Amino acid sequence: GVDREIMRMFENEAERTEEIKNDKDLIKRILHAQRLATEGDTSQLESMRKEEAERKLKSNSQILDVLWCRFDEDRNGNMDHDELFTILNVYLRTAKFWLSRTIVTATMRRLKAEIKQSNKEISAGQEKHIKLVLEGHANTILEEWVKEKASVDVSKKMYDTMDKNKDDRLEKKEFMAEFMNALDRDVCCSERSRVIAKRVAKASKKEIAWIFKSNSV
Repeated sequence: GVDREIMRMFENEAERTEEIKNDKDLIKRILHAQRLATEGDTSQLESMRKEEAERKLKSNSQILDVLWCRFDEDRNGNMDHDELFTILNVYLRTAKFWLSRTIVTATMRRLKAEIKQSNKEISAGQEKHIKLVLEGHANTILEEWVKEKASVDVSKKMYDTMDKNKDDRLEKKEFMAEFMNALDRDVCCSERSRVIAKRVAKASKKEIAWIFKSNSV
């Protein structure tokens, strides 16, 4: 099912994305740093990424604390591989719900904008049918992703990413500092989300075209 705390993590990042979209100065800084990086100077881009990682950690610290307390089931102060594997599975199920909803909403918004630009209209029936098509493909593609990532190997990679001193003991301070980074590195980053969204759009394209051509909807 959907985990409330992990949902809050996604909501926090969605809010941050909107903040960035509306911050023209920050966008200019990002573009400038990216341009410098293409010329070989990655220092500004790395600095901005570090700042963003610190911000992300700070905004989610309370959530991470709740997750630690809930999933450190034996209360021994260390998270073992089984406990982390449980968190990974809960995260993936919540991510599937969030990403499906986000992808469908964004795709519908983009499709409506394209239709409006071409001076056409979309009927309520067409909209409902298209949404069902998108949801179906999103769920299928995301379920494949969940099965791929819900593995002991991925969980072990996350564990190794977080276990900075390599003592095979994942302490709370390591979990708090590295969990978000481990998710981005080993499970799903924003680029991976965009790839999934493109796959959903591509898989739905023919059916959506048929819906517009059909007079039965």
